[in-house]
Amino acid sequence: MADETNAYLNGTPSGTQRYTTWFGKYSQANWTTAKSHYVKIKDALDTKPIKLDCSCTDGGTYAYVYPSQPYTIYLCGAFWTAPTKGTDSKGGTLVHELSHFTVVAGTDDHVYGQAGAKNLAKTNPTQALNNADNHEYFAENTPYQP
Repeated sequence: MADETNAYLNGTPSGTQRYTTWFGKYSQANWTTAKSHYVKIKDALDTKPIKLDCSCTDGGTYAYVYPSQPYTIYLCGAFWTAPTKGTDSKGGTLVHELSHFTVVAGTDDHVYGQAGAKNLAKTNPTQALNNADNHEYFAENTPYQP
């Protein structure tokens, strides 16, 4: 998922439908920020000592992290029942959580869910670039957008 997202951004430095859905109106500065976030997410997956802690038993939570303590991701009950790919997937959850680390993208949770993330992109593109679900849904790309 991270490889595909980086390849996509390398090939389309513009305001594509996919980009504007999740990050709002295109600007070179915002695109550069999004690109740098995904480069760091891919780098974390490829080269960092990611620890997956499975001790969380909260069935209503996918995962959580402590942003200043990379690269430990605490996986919870909802993670294990999530699909491997697609909307709200295991892969998307990892992208979401990795984006929270201050050494990666330092994102927050301003809104949750596709509807909230799409609305945030329309109304506040800067905040969409700082929202973990926007990063997740851009990477998951479900339903597919060019």
